[in-house]
Amino acid sequence: MPPDNHGTVYETTYRYYLEKLKTRPFAGRSEILGIREAGDAVWVPYFGRSWRLTADGLADEAGNRPDFADCVVVCRYLIMAPAFEPSQNQWVAFRDFPDAGPLTVFWSDTVEAPLARTFAGRVDTLVSICDDLGAIPPDMDIACDCCRRFTPLPKVPLLLIFNDADDDFPASASLLFEKRASIYLDAESQAILGHQLTKRLLAAA
Repeated sequence: MPPDNHGTVYETTYRYYLEKLKTRPFAGRSEILGIREAGDAVWVPYFGRSWRLTADGLADEAGNRPDFADCVVVCRYLIMAPAFEPSQNQWVAFRDFPDAGPLTVFWSDTVEAPLARTFAGRVDTLVSICDDLGAIPPDMDIACDCCRRFTPLPKVPLLLIFNDADDDFPASASLLFEKRASIYLDAESQAILGHQLTKRLLAAA
């Protein structure tokens, strides 16, 4: 997975994405992506912040370039912009996506397992952190100790389901996507997005 730095290889990749975005028409797709166009800039909501894309690249609210991993996710989201909004909104596990196979170990080891370890016996802390990060309870009943819906990108929500340890089972955490997420992001970008959410949760802990 891409590290958070601006080394030569990553700079080349980033510039490649920017070149692709220069020829990517957004007309008629802003609503499908949940983004806003203003002059020569495109504004993308990302983890509760508003990022600006111009010909010079991506910038956060302070005017700085975000970490490479976050840049990958946002760039891929814009590049993959579908012509029509897909309707498959049922929740599925990351492993259920056809292209997820090579990344399922990464997902288990760096996305879900750290959440289970860190918040075992700390459900109240997890709930408080989720709320602070803007997550909301989902519009459905799920039997678990904590369930929150995050919206890191407008059309790619993530559902966190956490069960604390008991006498029979260890703590467990599952992070789910809507099935249509694969229309907006490739499997690697999905994995990065999940990892970035986990990093934010752990940092807050």
